[in-house]
Amino acid sequence: MAIRVPPGRAGRLWLLRRLDVAGRGADVLDQKRRTLLREQQRLADRLVETAAAWEQKARVAAEWHARAWTLAGPRRLRLAGTQLGHPAELSLERRNALGVVFPTTATVRLGRAPDFVALGGGASITLSARAHADALAAAAAYAAAHAAHSAIGAELAATTRRLRAIERRWIPAHQAALHELELRLDQSELEDTIRVRWAAARRSMSSGGPM
Repeated sequence: MAIRVPPGRAGRLWLLRRLDVAGRGADVLDQKRRTLLREQQRLADRLVETAAAWEQKARVAAEWHARAWTLAGPRRLRLAGTQLGHPAELSLERRNALGVVFPTTATVRLGRAPDFVALGGGASITLSARAHADALAAAAAYAAAHAAHSAIGAELAATTRRLRAIERRWIPAHQAALHELELRLDQSELEDTIRVRWAAARRSMSSGGPM
């Protein structure tokens, strides 16, 4: 990367300040990266737990659906489905961690369930409805865990890219520019010293003094 460095010793101070800022910035990004890694692992564990719970609840719901289909029959199942009332509602609680906003909990609110037994549906339909409600809540918990894990993963990737850009490109480029500038400054100081000595020698010769 091309760096426009101010001339002379001002350029050296300018580069040193920028390197200092970059070093402190890299430290901050590295700390953030480590914290995000820990959070990602925690959320990965949560993702596994909620996925297993959803799978288990869905399996139970499928089993109760099969029982209700057998015991009550498809006609009563369809009739019970028309009596469910309001659709389910989902609410999320969110958290802000290191500038990343992600869901922490998901709450499913169901409409008031009708009395399936009174409707002639039998206990199997009631138990099937409860099992499906549990499966829905488990699915919402998994979806929240998945969204949180994805959000933290995206921020971790972006933070890692910024850190690598500073460590592998920005800092080395400025260190190289500083090294080149210091070489030029040393060369300039050497040339100035030679000119001063040459001028002193000329004055000494013109005054008839010893060489």
